[in-house]
Amino acid sequence: MQIGIIEDNPAMQQTLVTMLAQHDPPQTAHLFPSGEAFLFAWPDLPSLDLVLLDIKLPGMDGMAVAKQIRTKDAKLPLAFLSNYDDYVFDGYDVNALDYILKPITAEKLTKVLARAAATERPAFLVLPLAAGPTQVYLYDIMAVTVDGHYLTVITQQGQDRFKESLTNIRGQLDDRFITTHQAAVVNIDHIRTIGADTVTLTNGAAVPLARNRAAAVKQAFWDRFRKLARK
Repeated sequence: MQIGIIEDNPAMQQTLVTMLAQHDPPQTAHLFPSGEAFLFAWPDLPSLDLVLLDIKLPGMDGMAVAKQIRTKDAKLPLAFLSNYDDYVFDGYDVNALDYILKPITAEKLTKVLARAAATERPAFLVLPLAAGPTQVYLYDIMAVTVDGHYLTVITQQGQDRFKESLTNIRGQLDDRFITTHQAAVVNIDHIRTIGADTVTLTNGAAVPLARNRAAAVKQAFWDRFRKLARK
């Protein structure tokens, strides 16, 4: 597992790094002395499986950092570290996995690692959006369309435009997505209606539909509907 550690106390930093290295199997630690340092480096880190945050940090406190993380990633497992239990209920606001009271023991750490490992994270892409590299879950993507050398990704929150190849993005999507046109890929789960030359999404947006793709799109839509109805 890849573990991000946001902790300003050198002794606690070393304790956590040592415990993670001695864990069976060993865990990889990425250490940051402040929330600002973590947020700056986060886009370039490997995909993290867990972030451990001290509540009391210089600059942004742990809760503020967690809220910033949640604006980019709703599912990344977070666990707070603290000498006090004053903030334990605030952890619910950011869907924290755990609230660990110091001193940290191997038993406490093992339990939170097991909980993080058992957390199934939905599939996602990292896209170069206007706010910076952002994890976007596949279930949240409604469609991706081409405009010259740029793509527009339509999500349930809105849309964003960035420079990328549709072929590259298409290769990272799963079977809930179908090509409706050489310039468009659509998430079947977000199709409202299939017209003669457009597919209308559940948010009302219209995406082009090529005539030679209409039959395949309709079949995929019905197959997906029947599959979901059987669950």
